[in-house]
Amino acid sequence: MDKEEPYISLWREFLEQSLGWEHSDSWSEYDFEKLREIIFSKTNCRLSLSTLKRIWGRVRYTNTPAIATLNVLARTIDFEDWRAFKKAMDGKMIAPEHASTDKKIFYLRYRCLLTNIGTVTGSVLIILLIIEISKNSFLNNDKYDVTKEVFKSRIVSDQMPNSVVFNYDAANDPSADIYLQQSWDKTRTEKLDKLKKQHTSVYYYPGYFDAKLVGNGQVRKTSSVFLKTNGWMGIIDKSPIPVYLNSDSTDLPGGLGIKTQTFERIKGSTVLNDAWVHFYNFRYFDGASGHDFIFETILRNTSRPEQSSCRKVTIEIVGTKNEISIPLSDKGCIATLDLSLGSETIYGKDHDLSAFGCDFNAFQHLSCTIQHDQLSISLGEKMIFSRTIRQDIGKIVGIVIGFEGAGEIKSVKLGNRQKIIYQQVFEK
Repeated sequence: MDKEEPYISLWREFLEQSLGWEHSDSWSEYDFEKLREIIFSKTNCRLSLSTLKRIWGRVRYTNTPAIATLNVLARTIDFEDWRAFKKAMDGKMIAPEHASTDKKIFYLRYRCLLTNIGTVTGSVLIILLIIEISKNSFLNNDKYDVTKEVFKSRIVSDQMPNSVVFNYDAANDPSADIYLQQSWDKTRTEKLDKLKKQHTSVYYYPGYFDAKLVGNGQVRKTSSVFLKTNGWMGIIDKSPIPVYLNSDSTDLPGGLGIKTQTFERIKGSTVLNDAWVHFYNFRYFDGASGHDFIFETILRNTSRPEQSSCRKVTIEIVGTKNEISIPLSDKGCIATLDLSLGSETIYGKDHDLSAFGCDFNAFQHLSCTIQHDQLSISLGEKMIFSRTIRQDIGKIVGIVIGFEGAGEIKSVKLGNRQKIIYQQVFEK
């Protein structure tokens, strides 16, 4: 990557700090998939996984990335293009070529000071000041012990929405700022007051979350937040606060679900495209794990085509480490589907997922099993997908079934090779 490499290295440092993830050396396939989607959401351009891996040195490649790729990288961190990013960096690389990562990060924190310096003299003075401050900073970092930081969570209720109290002590952290990342969703990040000891966050959805205390772009501590449900809970997605359904709305003659008329009344529209209802069941399913489970469900989307064009369904099996998400839709919409297998995502845009297309005039019987690291998905009597699973998603702690529009669930069963762990038939 020759002359562009110093700039690409700075870009990587800057992006990694903003993400607040673990060090990139430990990134998995799943992390690069997530990064791919983050870049797409910021720029509306989707880079390939191989391109991202080349940028991070995971794949050997000596050529410089195309200028179109570099422009996408720059826009990801809010620069107009790669030229603008380089212009902002030129003349400001005060850290030596082989400086430690900590010193590079320290320099990046102060890059904005340099941007507004109009004279050489002023630049030199600021540079000398930064170097002097950085010496003291790094001396203090040598004495810093992350194990002494405190980060614990406490759930205050057994209902949804729910508040979580985070107790923390990061007063001695060398980072200028400390952040709370509430879940895998990087947008749910809040800045904390380093001198305070408590912070409270509201969670509107049940689930199993790894909250993180983040400083200097590095995860200092994690704390698991497990928001359980009392049986099945129906929630209509709505921002900023979802709609919680009572049993009168979800107990249908044909199963657990929601009627079209109910959904239309709550949404205030007869068109249900991109309007989702999810049914959650979060608890410990003792004995079911990511390397040994058998899951079955019978369900259907009950919306009419004029209400929901694609009539999508998602079935999620949630573990303590990751999840498996299986999509279904009307046959004409399979290009819009994404199949998530923990650390790997298979996109309908570049894979044939036509076997996941359904005729929702009838109930569909879907099953998913993992045994000896082999995942199999069947629809009806036909196996529609099989793959060696790359990541154990951990202990099974949740089942989530979602409908774009209205839908019904007739039954759900979860077990392992030895026994049935959970089974429920909703049909009256």
